[in-house]
Amino acid sequence: MIGDEIEGTRVLDVFAGSGQIAFEALSRGAARATLIERDRDAIAAINKNIGKTRWSDLVVLMTGDYRRHLATLKRRGEEFDFIYVDPPWSETEVLTLQICDYLPSLLADSGLLVVESERKKPVLELEEAGLKLVKSCQYGISVLSFYRFDTTSDTP
Repeated sequence: MIGDEIEGTRVLDVFAGSGQIAFEALSRGAARATLIERDRDAIAAINKNIGKTRWSDLVVLMTGDYRRHLATLKRRGEEFDFIYVDPPWSETEVLTLQICDYLPSLLADSGLLVVESERKKPVLELEEAGLKLVKSCQYGISVLSFYRFDTTSDTP
């Protein structure tokens, strides 16, 4: 799913769960990964994975409310080439739209936003946030939707 364009990138994994996406990115050469998670069991799994991989110098784990951490990352001027969002599926649309408020500061101009959602739900339209859907792929019961900033202009 991550592909070959991950080497040297800065990765942000929001609602990280076990951190699988971030660790996959690091195994493919990502420069660093920031994970945001609030669930205690998931945090324990991430810490265990950090210990197993010995990537503690490449991983930043932020625990607690994602909005607080996104605001902190924005305030610090952090920028990411790859942002993966896997919110609870019952709240995918609402939470993704909230995250979009931070994207002009956090997502690099050529960066990629990936949103995981439930297959039964329609793919999110994020044009109002300046994002263009570039592809969508189904994996079992989930859908991965890939977005980039829309750099096309309506004016000549």
